[in-house]
Amino acid sequence: MPELSYPSDTFPGPPSVTLDAPDTWGPVRVGGTLLACRKIESDDSFAPNVVVRGFQRTSDFTMRSAVAELKDFVDRQPEGSLDDPFEIELGEVPFVGVNVSWNDPEIGTIVQIHLFAGSRRGRVVDLVQATGSVGGAGAEAGYAEVQQILQTVRVST
Repeated sequence: MPELSYPSDTFPGPPSVTLDAPDTWGPVRVGGTLLACRKIESDDSFAPNVVVRGFQRTSDFTMRSAVAELKDFVDRQPEGSLDDPFEIELGEVPFVGVNVSWNDPEIGTIVQIHLFAGSRRGRVVDLVQATGSVGGAGAEAGYAEVQQILQTVRVST
């Protein structure tokens, strides 16, 4: 009987991800994520944060599919809005980005920056989704800081 293992050449783990966060931010354990961090001290009920998730999708999955799935979510939110997607290269890896926002009844406006990168491996696409979120009264002030952190994201397979 063959021994199967994970990670291995047959069943590789998710891509490696790094980012640089300011000293005023700290790591947070969040289920279903590769890594996450947030502003440690925040005067608002919604602390600015960055979350990185990894997914494996079928080979027909594209970045356009990722944006379409996000649009489906945003369309179900009160006053949901999705900006036009943009392209950015971080550490020689191409990403597709998109900004979204909606109105949360308890927090107020939530704004997110989503960055998607994918690499094909046989019949599988490894997808990395980095999301920076700000909300409430501090949304405008926190946006630039979240954007700076996202610009440091590095993905390697």
